[in-house]
Amino acid sequence: MNILLLCLLYLSLVHASTHVTISNETFHDRAASFGPKLSSNGKIGFMIEPAQDPTGCSLVTPPSTDWIALLSRGGCSFITKVRYMQKSGAIAVVIGDPNNPGWITMYSPDDTTDIMIPSVFLARNEYRKLLHLSKLLNTPMVAILQPDENVTWPLIDVLIIVIVSPCLVLILIYASWKARQSILHKRELAPISVVSKLNIKVFDLQEQKEHEERESCAICLEDYESGNELRLLPCNHYYHSMCVDLWLTTKKKCCPICKMDVTNTEVTPLLLEAGIF
Repeated sequence: MNILLLCLLYLSLVHASTHVTISNETFHDRAASFGPKLSSNGKIGFMIEPAQDPTGCSLVTPPSTDWIALLSRGGCSFITKVRYMQKSGAIAVVIGDPNNPGWITMYSPDDTTDIMIPSVFLARNEYRKLLHLSKLLNTPMVAILQPDENVTWPLIDVLIIVIVSPCLVLILIYASWKARQSILHKRELAPISVVSKLNIKVFDLQEQKEHEERESCAICLEDYESGNELRLLPCNHYYHSMCVDLWLTTKKKCCPICKMDVTNTEVTPLLLEAGIF
């Protein structure tokens, strides 16, 4: 629910665009969070930078009718600029940042119900181009402020924040967990160099005749046959060499029966002292 509300909030802070008719250029901008939104028909007027105060932090004499104030950021708050330009007869306000390339959304924590004209924000590159174009013309520049119908960057920003970023974090956590599990698993295996040094004996069926039951490998459950190579573990249990070698190097480094660690070099001397070997 919180994510949905956040998406709806950002949908209201959409990009707009400023179209200059004489050069047929379109400059992307971002609508303010206060004041009326641009209608589907947009707002058309003469875009002029007030010579008396380019920052719009004071009342100015209207340079023409139906004029759109082109202001520079700084000197006072966004809402103050818009209030002064509204009182100066502007039908809309375009505020540009002459220094910073980033985009921001203009807002005010105070009551803004008195604002009756729309306002938009321009990043540095768009503002400088638009200001330069306005100074090249000898006549007031006709511009159209219009809303964009495409998916806006604020919406994409919030999707990245609430969806993509958590997914990336989860992927990193999962990758870290898998790496740790792999390390722990390797610690549970016996090195091939250790397994290959364990004794081998050849099974002789004739020696086992005296036993009532035939011996079998506890791993594959197949009876031992004469000539089978058996791997003798430090615990004195033995298995088919191929079976136990695969077990020790891919499953566990412990004997399948008694669970003794075959890599524990301190075990064999103790067994010898106990007379097991």
